[in-house]
Amino acid sequence: MGTLTSLTTRAPGRAGAVAGSAAEPARIAGMRTTPLVAVPSAPEVSGSAPLTTGARRASPVGFRTPAGGSGTVLPLPRTRGTAPTPAVTPVREEAPARSVPSVGARPDIAQLTGLRFVAAVWVLLLHASYIPGDVFARWTAPIAPLVAAGPLGVDLFFVLSGLVLTRSYLARMGARPSVGGTARFLRARIARVWPLYAVVTVAFGVWCAARLVFGSDGIVAWQSPQPSLGPLGWIRQLTMTQMWTSSGIEGVSFVLPAWSVSAEWLAYLCFPLLVLAAWRVRSWPLPVLSVLAVLAASPIAVVPLVTVGAGESGAWVWLLRIGGGFTSGMLTWLVVDRLPRTPVVVLWAGRVVMLVLAETALVAYWAASAPASATIPAADRLWLAVPMFPVLLGALCVARGRLVDWLSSPRLQHGGRISYAIYLVHFPLIEITVVAMTRFPALAPNSSLAALAIPHVLVASVLLAHLAYRWIEEPARRRLMRS
Repeated sequence: MGTLTSLTTRAPGRAGAVAGSAAEPARIAGMRTTPLVAVPSAPEVSGSAPLTTGARRASPVGFRTPAGGSGTVLPLPRTRGTAPTPAVTPVREEAPARSVPSVGARPDIAQLTGLRFVAAVWVLLLHASYIPGDVFARWTAPIAPLVAAGPLGVDLFFVLSGLVLTRSYLARMGARPSVGGTARFLRARIARVWPLYAVVTVAFGVWCAARLVFGSDGIVAWQSPQPSLGPLGWIRQLTMTQMWTSSGIEGVSFVLPAWSVSAEWLAYLCFPLLVLAAWRVRSWPLPVLSVLAVLAASPIAVVPLVTVGAGESGAWVWLLRIGGGFTSGMLTWLVVDRLPRTPVVVLWAGRVVMLVLAETALVAYWAASAPASATIPAADRLWLAVPMFPVLLGALCVARGRLVDWLSSPRLQHGGRISYAIYLVHFPLIEITVVAMTRFPALAPNSSLAALAIPHVLVASVLLAHLAYRWIEEPARRRLMRS
């Protein structure tokens, strides 16, 4: 191509425009040539893959063919006694084949996906600490206050949900409210959360029923009070509505952590109205929206201080957690969406992330150090960290650095994708382990086999979550979205 390019002559209508040198030799200038034609670029001629947009090789001359394609304009020598060479129709370059996301879809924020895995493991470690015996406590002694702060992982999920859903649906549902848009949103959420929830609920419900029939202690679940196994109880479980009339979280769901799924389902039903309000305040000053995001997450931190001793299971505390956290996440996205990504903002976002993480750890250790006679019990102290979560997530969306790179790593991304499955399947495995420890003397608390079983339960929770995501959660979601 280097030799042919040097033979390029003047473009029509642009006398004196010469490619490759300031003047052509007289010998070449006097050659008889056919009309100018477009020769396709190398990838099309050779049959190789076309160059992607933005990486296309520039034409040596830069002329555009009449048909609108791009090619190198060359004079073709004319041989005596032959007809002029016909013009070659240029081959239009096409972009490489790639999957096209659905209309309005946006790629995930990688660091938030990785954070979902961290939150799920946080809850997993909390529930593992409930296993009888002191084996787990000895292993996790240095981070025991952080493990005890595991309930905050659920609140982190609530703020995350509000942020992510607002990011995905604000323009589609807030700007153009419609019955069809609401139906599509609810269908997508059902496809996302219900199939695996239903499988785990039915499987563990059967386990609870078997304990009731074959057991001798009348206990069906590791909760107080016990969940109802009657027909109405099953209907409420499978429709994810069991929490709506309950003031507390225990004795409501077959799988204890599933209370938050019922709470999120309520938030999803309210979301079409909430997003309409969010659309109308999206242009408010950023400082105002930032303050509102923090205030929305604050009731859970204030009310337990007024009603001392409420803790995680206090009356209607769950409603404060989902309502405040979800709304706070929505407002957080309104700030993040308009926040300029200047170097100064990115730098300070990283600093804010580290500061909030340090403050959260400080609250966790402060709560763990509370004596029994403390004015503010440990269970109430934890909630003071929740108003920091919108700040954490908002800054994390903008920040760059090693923490963001770690959360965006492939393993953490997969962990984030299976985080919902981890959240659902780990508690049944832990509860089955506890039952085995009470039934088999070899597995008694603090025995050598019990010490061996505990880490295996943790690993099995992640492994089972991976299988559940691959074979149940994701296939069912795709099938429901296609139907």
